[in-house]
Amino acid sequence: MPSNFILMLVLTAALSCMLHSRVAGAANTQVVIPKIVYDDIDHDDYYFSRLLNLALTRTQTEYGKAALVEQTHHNADRRARAELLAKNIDVMWSPTSADLESEFLAVKVSLLKDISDYRLLLIRPEMQSEFSKVKALSDLRRFKGGIGSHWVDTEIMEANNLPLVKAVGYETLFKMLAAKRFDYFSRGLYQIQAEVGFYPDLHLTIEKDLMLYYPNDIYFFVHRENNALAERLKIGLDAALADGSFQQLYSSIPRYKWAMDEINRHDRRLIKLDPITER
Repeated sequence: MPSNFILMLVLTAALSCMLHSRVAGAANTQVVIPKIVYDDIDHDDYYFSRLLNLALTRTQTEYGKAALVEQTHHNADRRARAELLAKNIDVMWSPTSADLESEFLAVKVSLLKDISDYRLLLIRPEMQSEFSKVKALSDLRRFKGGIGSHWVDTEIMEANNLPLVKAVGYETLFKMLAAKRFDYFSRGLYQIQAEVGFYPDLHLTIEKDLMLYYPNDIYFFVHRENNALAERLKIGLDAALADGSFQQLYSSIPRYKWAMDEINRHDRRLIKLDPITER
């Protein structure tokens, strides 16, 4: 048998083994994410985890199947960033910032389109008459807002000279508002409609006249060394946008539809905050 033919057989066999190995490996790919704290439609984890799974499903022909695996413990805010930096998780979702984009790879598809750019205020009902007098950003500075000490939004509010009371812990902030520790709790337009009902005993309400605006894209983030996953998620999200499955999932979330309706009503005074310039 000619030596060239033998060499061709060896190379073909080797290539076949490599391809099989890649496909087999891809078929067993696990993408580790933070623990899903809430799995009902009124919580952010529901939508973002399903959108992530959709992006992976749309790319399984090219990359192989992938399964989402949750951590056994919950990590929020800066702890999730530390877990991603240590490669203990593969993906997290967050409002973007210059700091985050320097530390990780951002998959630049806005997960909430433009509804994440708008915010409403959660207040105590008796404060409505005071907030109805707010006509501009300078007026809003007369009030104290509550916010998470490590949230990306904190940087924006501080850059616009809005007085803040910072706290650690999401649930704590609702209780602090009810206890008059501050005057309002700025929440994403996509969040507040569900949140107002989370703690009925606190008797909080959505402020009726104002809407804040600043660019606030929410992205998937992966480790800087994980270019392959970043590429896969970008391709998957773009494919889901093109075939309508992204929009189908997006439209299935009642509070997102409520948010779009609030924007389209045009009956609130829009207060624009200056974005952080390096974003």
